[in-house]
Amino acid sequence: MKQTIFLVATMLIFTTSSCKKDDDNAYAKFSVKQKTSINSGTFTFSKALIGISEIDFEIETGSDDHDFKYEGAYQFDILTGTSSPAISSVKMTPGTYHELEINIANVLTSGKSIEISGTYDNGTAYQFEFSSTLNEDYDIENTTGINVNTGGAVDFVLSLDIEALFNGVDFTTADIDNDNIIRINSSSNSNIASIIENNLDNIMDFDND
Repeated sequence: MKQTIFLVATMLIFTTSSCKKDDDNAYAKFSVKQKTSINSGTFTFSKALIGISEIDFEIETGSDDHDFKYEGAYQFDILTGTSSPAISSVKMTPGTYHELEINIANVLTSGKSIEISGTYDNGTAYQFEFSSTLNEDYDIENTTGINVNTGGAVDFVLSLDIEALFNGVDFTTADIDNDNIIRINSSSNSNIASIIENNLDNIMDFDND
């Protein structure tokens, strides 16, 4: 039997301060953060936003599967680790969580799902603006698992390597607009946009903070 608990943004009222030693539940929060990496050039990011409409944690407990879901229109700032609306702590079943499922959707205030701006400099500086209206589900696994203990609290983190998101991109081949900005989207430098979107599967990790 599969039990699903939907946690809508306006109903997320549980906080870690409500945890008690005799509490049979566990508590968790969720955030999206930047994971740094080494790249052949130098990136400087001025904006990195991602829109997520669903966040799903699943755990097996005996014969039952339990799903814990945030549902809403969440705008995550990858550079600051903040979200709008803010993510509150939620009550969850204690256990070991191995998988996170998210839906990246065009819920940003701009109507986009991803917006990343910055400069790439490998001797020549290229200013770029990437945006996407991608709507896709992604499963991110943690093979070791993240333990959520009875009465305890944990911070689940989705970390994105936004430098690695641009792996395979050759800025020297991009079309540059009159204001010297490389705009990458479905109608401008669409071949580069496809490379970036295809990299998403390989640049996300699910862990705890």
